[in-house]
Amino acid sequence: MKKWLNFNARCIFQNAKLLKISLTLQFAFFNLQRCLEWFKALKTDFTHLEEELAGGRTRPFYLLYGDEGYLIEKAVGEILATLLPPQFRELNFKSCYAEEAPSQEVIGACNTLPFLAQRRVVLVKDANKYSQHELEAFFPYLKSPSPTTSLIFIAEGMATGFLNLREVKEGLFHLRRPPQGEIPHWIRKIARELGKEISPEASEYLQEVIGRDLQGIQNELSKVSLYVGDKGRIELGDVEGVVSELKVTSIFELTKAIGERDTKRALLSLGKIWESGEHHLKILGMIARQFRHLLMTKEVLAEGAGEKEIRKRLGVSNPYYLRELSVQARSFSTENLQSTLLNLWETDMNLKRSSLSRRLLLEGLVIRLCKPS
Repeated sequence: MKKWLNFNARCIFQNAKLLKISLTLQFAFFNLQRCLEWFKALKTDFTHLEEELAGGRTRPFYLLYGDEGYLIEKAVGEILATLLPPQFRELNFKSCYAEEAPSQEVIGACNTLPFLAQRRVVLVKDANKYSQHELEAFFPYLKSPSPTTSLIFIAEGMATGFLNLREVKEGLFHLRRPPQGEIPHWIRKIARELGKEISPEASEYLQEVIGRDLQGIQNELSKVSLYVGDKGRIELGDVEGVVSELKVTSIFELTKAIGERDTKRALLSLGKIWESGEHHLKILGMIARQFRHLLMTKEVLAEGAGEKEIRKRLGVSNPYYLRELSVQARSFSTENLQSTLLNLWETDMNLKRSSLSRRLLLEGLVIRLCKPS
């Protein structure tokens, strides 16, 4: 009896161990599934579109909308490259603006058979400018689209009723600006597209000056690429020389006027930068970078160090810039610079959310910063 009980006890113990292992494996598998779902959710719509096209999947309708012009342009390029080889585009590709192309004209183009090619592509820009009536005219076509045509809408945003249509949802790709953490990847990617490598210091400077605007980054890197010529690597000095030679001077004028509490001159400096055509978030980014550098310079000077240490901490080699930073830093207290950075953060939030004029918000910031602390 005792042996039998011991044998049963051992069996129960072993079964319990096996059950524990089984439950552990099930839990691990469940967590793995959750992780895979999480990573899938992290993929952007642009990544999903790239994967679809690489896998040979095509759609009768695409709605590319969002605030990132670079990604929209890339998406259109990749769709065209997949669906319609260059030699067939002249007779099988139609591009138009919504304001100039009524819905029935676009639908007629979609129902036209391709000529000597497998597919036609019809591209409508600024589709958000269609009236509700015009958008509704597309509903019957989208429910039964031409099997040989891909219709592409480009828009900053669309009416909710249109977005809720099942056929629209299936072809919806929201191409928004990437978060700050992904910008270095995109800077390197765009540089490689231009046949260049870029140093981390140059990439960081470009991100600070331009922010998350990929179209702006692409434009500036194109200029830098021409500037460096056959050189294969873009360095910090190259970016400083091309991207902001004029802008740095204007930003210095602005921060100097703020330091001297000269509201009129500060607003004139801001106006000069605004009139140059810079994006409002890019302007704010340049101002924020300048004040961060002023705070770091102030801290270095407080430690008793000089220009050499400032150059090392900031990663900036321009001697004029460094001298001017040292001079300007003396016009601000550490508390004032910290308060200014908080003001800049609040303005960044307002620029992204408020319906007020962007220039008015920036002018309000400058007026606040010029007030005696």
